[in-house]
Amino acid sequence: MKKILIGLLALTAWTFVSCNKDDDEPEDPQAERTVLIYMAAQNNLSYWPGSGHRFAQSDIEEIKEAIPKLGDNHLVIFVDKAKDPVTRYDDHNPYLLHYRKGELRDSVPLDSTMVPCDPTMMKNVINRVFTDYPAKDYGLVLWGHASGWLVKSDSIVSYTARQRAYGGSNLNNSNQGAGDRWMNIPTLAKILKTVPHLKFIFADCCNMMCAECAYELKDVCDYYIGSPAEIPGLGAPYDQIVPAMMEKETFYQSICDKYAVSYNDHVPLAVVKSSEMVSLAEATKTVLQSMKAADNLQQYPNLSDLIYYLDKNLYDINHFIKTYASDAEYNSWKKAFDKAVIYKKFAKQWDTMNHVSFLDFDMTEENFGGMSMFVPQWKLQSTDNQYIQKFKWYYAAGYDTIGW
Repeated sequence: MKKILIGLLALTAWTFVSCNKDDDEPEDPQAERTVLIYMAAQNNLSYWPGSGHRFAQSDIEEIKEAIPKLGDNHLVIFVDKAKDPVTRYDDHNPYLLHYRKGELRDSVPLDSTMVPCDPTMMKNVINRVFTDYPAKDYGLVLWGHASGWLVKSDSIVSYTARQRAYGGSNLNNSNQGAGDRWMNIPTLAKILKTVPHLKFIFADCCNMMCAECAYELKDVCDYYIGSPAEIPGLGAPYDQIVPAMMEKETFYQSICDKYAVSYNDHVPLAVVKSSEMVSLAEATKTVLQSMKAADNLQQYPNLSDLIYYLDKNLYDINHFIKTYASDAEYNSWKKAFDKAVIYKKFAKQWDTMNHVSFLDFDMTEENFGGMSMFVPQWKLQSTDNQYIQKFKWYYAAGYDTIGW
């Protein structure tokens, strides 16, 4: 299909080239759905030192396999990879790939100086994609490194391993490490409020299924999908996930099912219905206050044997409430929880960042909620206990009213 270059659009520090069909070709009718896969791979996900795994390229190849099954939908991949040390793939400058009806429609180079975690850059990419490829509804895949709600500030700064949220980019295009520039979740929420409302956000990155993230993003998407735990470097099986993302009503269930099966049920997953997060926060506030009044909670609760994700910082919300609330209080809270977390896939175990499967708590389907929450600990009082106050969940769930 012939293309003509119709414009060069300057967007702050970078450019976006838009390609459209010739004027004599009829316009396609509006697509059912546009999904943008935002691939922040300017880090070791492009080339993993030691093993040589190219996770970003592997997923791109999987996506291409699924294009014949795309249907009447737009799929756009924003790609920003690190330099390949053996120059097998010399494509470290960012670019967009646009697919529709089984074919590549556009390949758009972007400015080499852009940083995926820069708020302005991300906002401009998403808005331009959804403007150029309109549809009846929209989906966003967050691809890259992440560590849940953990954050240091609301600006792009150099974070330590514990003080990061989403993205991970090296300014020198290096593949060393997880990246030295990150975006926190409140900033992400502000960006997404400026783009068309999303049918879903699928976080294909570690630890993003936490109450703090789900609540922060509740106003920008109808459904929020992700894992409370660390995920494998290869991430989702995109040859199967791409068709699943285009299903009209059952997409979230299909995404979780196909993801879980591809790893023999070793990836815990959950789906949140965003409209129920306010009710879940209110129910959590009520049960926490009751637990505090009954003196079931110390200032820093004993968290031994509770299900946790990522270095004993993100605790399973269901297991925590179930452990400390009375049966009546738990059952009341669970009703709100089940309306919010509408689907989940249980995993008996999963891999840590050190690639060692572990099981040092009572991991059962009854205890598993599929969503984590922050619980203060005395050893974290000068860091995480302060950073959590940047999140709306902290106040909505009543942490401040019980001395947390």
